[in-house]
Amino acid sequence: MAIVLVVGFTTLGIAKPIEVQESAVQDCRFLGKVEGSSGYGKNFGWQPLAKSSALRKAEKLGATHVVWQRLIPVGAFNGVAIARAYSCNR
Repeated sequence: MAIVLVVGFTTLGIAKPIEVQESAVQDCRFLGKVEGSSGYGKNFGWQPLAKSSALRKAEKLGATHVVWQRLIPVGAFNGVAIARAYSCNR
């Protein structure tokens, strides 16, 4: 019985928010803005790193959907991703 409970809890993770356009969240609850950074270093592909950071923050808010607002380069190798996080009960 204990093994079944352990396996059950490991599969109950929170789902990653879906990236959508603003029109897809009209009937959803706005949770807040989230911002993610690529960190520091020479990251030629900083956008996925910054987006991943923002998605983790949206996930912690309980977001089901995110709408990207801006990708802001910081120098040549780093940047910030800003999104609006929503909870959509569909």
